[in-house]
Amino acid sequence: MSNLEFKYPFFLLLLVPWAAAIFYYYKSSVRGEMPFAVSSRESAGVRKSLRTATYPWLWIFRAVSILLLIISMAGPGRGITYTNVKTRGIDIMVALDLSGSMRNEDFKPDNRLAVAKKVVRGFIERRPGDRIGVVVFARNAYFQCPLTIEHDIVNEIVNDLDFRSVDDDGTAIGDALALAASRMAESSAASRIVLLITDGMNNSGEVDPGTAAKACAAAGIRVYTVGIGSDKKEVRGIFGSRTVPSDFDGTALEEVAQITGGKYYRATSSGLFWQNISDIDLLEKSDATVNTYYEFESRAGLPLAAGVFLFFLEILLRSAVYRKLP
Repeated sequence: MSNLEFKYPFFLLLLVPWAAAIFYYYKSSVRGEMPFAVSSRESAGVRKSLRTATYPWLWIFRAVSILLLIISMAGPGRGITYTNVKTRGIDIMVALDLSGSMRNEDFKPDNRLAVAKKVVRGFIERRPGDRIGVVVFARNAYFQCPLTIEHDIVNEIVNDLDFRSVDDDGTAIGDALALAASRMAESSAASRIVLLITDGMNNSGEVDPGTAAKACAAAGIRVYTVGIGSDKKEVRGIFGSRTVPSDFDGTALEEVAQITGGKYYRATSSGLFWQNISDIDLLEKSDATVNTYYEFESRAGLPLAAGVFLFFLEILLRSAVYRKLP
């Protein structure tokens, strides 16, 4: 990051008397007391010569040259801050449920998916040194984003997720875990985790969640499971809507977390959801070393050269061209 700075800013205080002098000279010229005021010959109707008409420019040259010299004395330049971050990052695969039950609006005014997307984006922002990927699932599991440090891309993908991103309804938790683990098989990161967010129970797919969890544990992948939503869901019918118990299997999610050495969370409100993600963020820290360097590139030469040039130009013109006025 770079920005304009002054190495000796106290010299800028000289601008106060400089401005006062300019104001004084201007007022004096209006009253006809200064050398560049209208002469008696001109007031008598004598036409101005070119030298007489341009004579006030000498004072402008002097004023500008003094201004530039003051600026150069203040030491203008560009302050540049370099930040070098060395990390031993974590690879994180987010597995997000897109089944139809995620439409439930028990996190009013948003539905479960909208809140989940907000929380995932917040989690991503807290992991600047980690590679993050995305898997989504409903009846089947779908790979959305490979592990990458380009978090802007990950956030765009998360923003674009909706219920049209999957074909059929259902909840294939085991398939999602298996797919996430397979995408991390080649990873050499110090730590690898899966963040599984769902509001249901495994009712689709070919892989049992317990089997997938054991495969993750064997590969050294920890799984953090977050069960979101209330224990009830709203069902709409031809006679209106009614509330029924939700198809949620917290026991299975807790078992997956225990097998892999992760942790299970229950988020029945958006506040608890944020708290759970913050807890995971604290548990899984990257090793990072941040070194900050500062450099100052002086830019005083340009105003100094311009000020000296105008100063000597004014002296030369005053002594050679404007020595005698008509």
